[in-house]
Amino acid sequence: MAFDMSTSTRSRYGLRHVFGLLLAAVLAAPALAQPACAQGTSATPHMLWRVASEANGTEGYLVGSVHVMKKEAYPLDSVFREAFSEADVLVLEANLDSMQVKAKTLVRELALYPPGKTLKKELPDETYAMLEKRAEKIGLNLAQMQRMEPWMVSIMIPTRQMQKAGYSQNQGLDRHFFDKAKKAGTSVRALETAEEQMRFFDDLPPEKQEAYLRQSLKKADRTVENFDKIVRYWRTGNASGIEEMMVEQMKNDAPALYERLITERNATWMPRLTEILESEALPMIVVGAGHVVGANGLVELLREKGYRVEQL
Repeated sequence: MAFDMSTSTRSRYGLRHVFGLLLAAVLAAPALAQPACAQGTSATPHMLWRVASEANGTEGYLVGSVHVMKKEAYPLDSVFREAFSEADVLVLEANLDSMQVKAKTLVRELALYPPGKTLKKELPDETYAMLEKRAEKIGLNLAQMQRMEPWMVSIMIPTRQMQKAGYSQNQGLDRHFFDKAKKAGTSVRALETAEEQMRFFDDLPPEKQEAYLRQSLKKADRTVENFDKIVRYWRTGNASGIEEMMVEQMKNDAPALYERLITERNATWMPRLTEILESEALPMIVVGAGHVVGANGLVELLREKGYRVEQL
């Protein structure tokens, strides 16, 4: 059966929203005295860190982002606005304009089965029956999804649920700061391309993709409840709560995906981030909160490199 995603369906499942949902559901010290640095306006911490080095005067900001949010998340606390106003360059996981342009082509190249293969043929009967039940419950047309590989479906299920609950990629922290940077003329750099992000999922072997889909379906009833909790932790700067919800759960539910999406990517990013931090431009680095916290998170990796990292 040929795959034909209608225009309305494409608009509901934009590539950035797809990535954002997975990374969000994953998928995050004393400071040097610098008068130019933004200071918190209350005792409540934020998912924002100042990164500095006495050795070379390096300074920058690191934000643990939530890729999809509700509009009531704004305006952000002034500590974020002050940090952005000081930044010379905004660093994101990927360029959002580029992702939008390339989404349709990349989905066809990397997220679909070859002709002759379908979800019904490839998935175990039990998993497919779970998928049928969930698709009907949340109003997804499973017939239009038959050519999608399991990793793509694993993201579309919670994406649909999150949209129904009022969450949107257009309200995510990445989009918020990306739009501000474009308006202000602030330089934007990306750590990855859209194709690289998709290949992290597409390169998973079929059995790992099926396992993750099954796990997503088993926990689907609590998707929105769990994400509401993540957002509450984010708003109060509760890094340990974010670690529990986004990192530890992913380690337990999908260890192979955790290694690919968090551990491997953080290790790849580190040389790029240190280069950016050591340049003359002051960066604001905005990446998924799951990349920032935990033993393999960027805060700890930066500290291991000798940086002083303070949560604001």
